[in-house]
Amino acid sequence: MAAMGRPEEELFEIQLESIDRELDVDLGGETLEIEFAFSRTGCRGHVRVSIEADSVTTTEIVPVAMSDLHRAFAALAEQTKGWAVEVISGG
Repeated sequence: MAAMGRPEEELFEIQLESIDRELDVDLGGETLEIEFAFSRTGCRGHVRVSIEADSVTTTEIVPVAMSDLHRAFAALAEQTKGWAVEVISGG
């Protein structure tokens, strides 16, 4: 089912791929590395969100990572807004 009036082919399927705990030498502590996979027709990818391990509880890991992912993609969408090109098909 399409969300907010968007055609289904415009929607991304987003999946949680992994959560890993890693030692971050630069930060001097542990980070949580949360990886998401996303795809739709003609576009797919992976994105990794890093969170300081001691900044969240176990139940907050995924919601905080989802929120960080949203903020990153919103900023990316704003930054690349001028890149949008309308393709005119002849015929």
